[in-house]
Amino acid sequence: MIRRGIHASVIIDGDGRTVIPESTIMEPGCILYTGRGAVIELGEENTFYPACVIRVEHGFVKTGRRVSFGPHCTLYETRGGLTIGDNTLIAGGVSICGAEHGFARTDIPMRDQETSALPVVIGADVWIGMGAIIMPGAIIGDGCVIGAGSVVTGEVPPYSVGKGVPFRKSRDRRQ
Repeated sequence: MIRRGIHASVIIDGDGRTVIPESTIMEPGCILYTGRGAVIELGEENTFYPACVIRVEHGFVKTGRRVSFGPHCTLYETRGGLTIGDNTLIAGGVSICGAEHGFARTDIPMRDQETSALPVVIGADVWIGMGAIIMPGAIIGDGCVIGAGSVVTGEVPPYSVGKGVPFRKSRDRRQ
């Protein structure tokens, strides 16, 4: 599946459904994997800089138009679903995760405990700074700016600007 805009080193694999428009750009080293029943559906004019990884064993990833992913972004196990709105900028090194391992029991290894999954929603016209981590259940409203290195665990109201671990809103873009 090599075509214009997709570098020859890109790996697209798995038993799921992957929809990649002709307008997609994928630079060297990107990997897209879908498990059986999983879906990756990209919007028009998405750009993936080098070494981005999308791994969806269960669940889905759906992006809007003109979404860009900086180098080394990781979208991992979005079992509850991941939706990203139009015109969103995701800087290098951002990680978006949709599942967590259980750890309540000490009599069995954590890797064998039940996982939990929550949807992740990222609105339109959002800018997520370098190295930010977006956790299961995060909802980022339209027009937000998430500072570099932030960890987003909950709901971020539209047009919020902020940063931190955990993310804290510092102002509203509309003011």
